[in-house]
Amino acid sequence: MKHYIELTLIPNEEIGHHFLWEKIFQQVHLALVDQQNADGSSSVGIAFPEFSDEQHRLGRKLRAFAINESQLVELNMTQSLNRLRDYVHLSPIKPVPDGIKDYVIFQRLQFKSNIERLARRAAKRSGTSFEQAMEERKHLQPQYSKAPFIWMKSLSKKKRFKLFIGGEFTQNVMMNGTTFNLYGLSKGGALPHF
Repeated sequence: MKHYIELTLIPNEEIGHHFLWEKIFQQVHLALVDQQNADGSSSVGIAFPEFSDEQHRLGRKLRAFAINESQLVELNMTQSLNRLRDYVHLSPIKPVPDGIKDYVIFQRLQFKSNIERLARRAAKRSGTSFEQAMEERKHLQPQYSKAPFIWMKSLSKKKRFKLFIGGEFTQNVMMNGTTFNLYGLSKGGALPHF
């Protein structure tokens, strides 16, 4: 990754931090959807430089990385975040500093927290009854997490959900990948951390 732009949430006493993340990240996601590759992936990766797993927070900053400056120009974050400009600062496109030794992998975390939902999905996939799928899963215990998350809204299902995000720091430059999901989260590659 050679170029990046940085978004910084501007503190506001009237609007909560989580609410701002929800609105801003929804727009980032929609911009990534608009620029997706033919295979449904994104060439733009997202990092949270103030991420803290121990403190369960994302921080106030987001960086969007790309190999080519043109990919960030096409993303057009200025337009995507236009109605939120009072709540977010958007930097110009910058080159990634030379000599980066630390990298980070941000991935979506999913937990088995709703056994009924898992049973409904299993019944639908296997063609069995919901009751049978629930019986097969009666031994499962719900999984919960304190991982940082952003509330998102599925535009297809009109439901809100928590997009849990996990970060793993590495010095393995070979993990420096270029393919991400449509949230900008890793499909195996790492992003520069500075």
